[in-house]
Amino acid sequence: MSTGVILARLQPIHNGHLELIRQALNENEKVLVLVGSADKVDRRNPIPIKLRVEMAKNAIAEKFAHDAERVTVQQLNDYTDETDNSYDWGFYLYAHIVKFIESPYFTLYYSDDFQIIMKWFPSFIFSEFVSFKLNARGAIFNALSATKVRQMIKDNNLEELRECVPSSVLENVTLIRHFINNFE
Repeated sequence: MSTGVILARLQPIHNGHLELIRQALNENEKVLVLVGSADKVDRRNPIPIKLRVEMAKNAIAEKFAHDAERVTVQQLNDYTDETDNSYDWGFYLYAHIVKFIESPYFTLYYSDDFQIIMKWFPSFIFSEFVSFKLNARGAIFNALSATKVRQMIKDNNLEELRECVPSSVLENVTLIRHFINNFE
């Protein structure tokens, strides 16, 4: 059974994330969405994990109603910190993915700098177990990022925000703004 894996902080989930999920659903039987930095609440990660997971599950159920049962959302703590791109991080990530999907084989969908993920895994994991679908962030929803979405929320730019996020984020915009403002 083929599995696509998406690792993202979802601070908050936006249409770029949903596009990666759509691609993974089209190409795999199952999809695992790992919500990273689950153990962090700080300026870069202002939205608590429980809310991020809830918004992701609601967005997936809404956007992919007929395929939502094929998507699993799990949280993942950082191994050390977000700057750790070592083999130790890669083995930690790989072990968690294998535990969640019960298979050593999967395709990792990623939209950040591919040079980063090349540091995560030794070559034998690349060649034997993991394949990659690397997407240029700039090509997905006009380089949409959670940083841009948080700025729209902070600025109360709801018109632009509606174009970029699912309704689960719009429904929580006041709460999200509160979390963002706590770190200003």
